[in-house]
Amino acid sequence: MNRMVDIDGRVSIDDPATMRVGPLGSTVHVLRADAGTVAALAAIDWNRWFSRIRLDPVGGFITLMTPSRLHDELAEIFDDIVDAAASSVAGASKSFRTTRLREPNDPPGTGLEPDCAFYLDERARAYIAALAEGEAAAEAYFLSTPLDLVVEVEITHGDDGRIERYSELGVRELWRLHGRKGTHALRADFLALRRGTPPRPLAASEVLAGLTPADVCEATERVRLSATRDERSAAVAHIVRRRQRASVRVREEEETPYGNVAR
Repeated sequence: MNRMVDIDGRVSIDDPATMRVGPLGSTVHVLRADAGTVAALAAIDWNRWFSRIRLDPVGGFITLMTPSRLHDELAEIFDDIVDAAASSVAGASKSFRTTRLREPNDPPGTGLEPDCAFYLDERARAYIAALAEGEAAAEAYFLSTPLDLVVEVEITHGDDGRIERYSELGVRELWRLHGRKGTHALRADFLALRRGTPPRPLAASEVLAGLTPADVCEATERVRLSATRDERSAAVAHIVRRRQRASVRVREEEETPYGNVAR
């Protein structure tokens, strides 16, 4: 993109000081501006040049990302993981990609674009019911009903305040994947979010089948090497069933504290 976009007449998109490269190889431009400038810039169709956008008038952030191939591959994999995991526990899911999250009263065009976002179970079914009524009903439901799960597959220096904004938007849970281009090492962390309180680290998901960060990293590798949708679903279903069996064993041991004592 060669066009200059000045912020208060001082900073432009072409200024190398605004550009960073994320750990997965994505290019990220991070700018700061006052709320009025951010709202005015929301009138520009940024998605013509950048696939991930953050226009946050509250925090004064403008973050524009061009995702790498690895970034997009992992985001697609997480769509498959959540969909297959929800199906395995007889639940429902509805995913959103390149969808901007904002408060109903925020300026149009502003908000955060997570890599993946989901309604699960009852909220997924309610969204589908609203969609059946028409686009206006679906949009009203989306603006008024917080998401169950948001996934970020690449953590960059442009993410300052992002967790807090998701909390303010009512998102229930955030998964963050930590990886680096050129390696196969993956690490995930899960956070429970609640308005007005700090994020709470989770050992296991509270919104999806009790999956752990280690489960999700294993599922990522299995899905990545699967050639068909059936193979991807089977790979995730195997991990979900294993987690469910482990959870049952833990509950049984808690209910029978002397069960392992020889008699």
